[in-house]
Amino acid sequence: MPINQQETTIQAGLWFSIKIDADEFIALLSAEALEKHFLPQDAQLEPRSAYRRNRKLIDAVARRKFLEGCPRPITVNA
Repeated sequence: MPINQQETTIQAGLWFSIKIDADEFIALLSAEALEKHFLPQDAQLEPRSAYRRNRKLIDAVARRKFLEGCPRPITVNA
């Protein structure tokens, strides 16, 4: 991914989907959460790679937020 496109992706956050029962829901991993928790400053990790490495944790947080009544789209913040 070109650097400018990667920077834009990081600024906007990362959209992903989760399944709850048979339904699919769209969620956003905020740019702040990506930078603070999943993209070490010294690593050259892309946002999608960071999501794949931490998918179980991120999906669990999104699922919990949905089940607690969080409005859609579900947003996972820092």
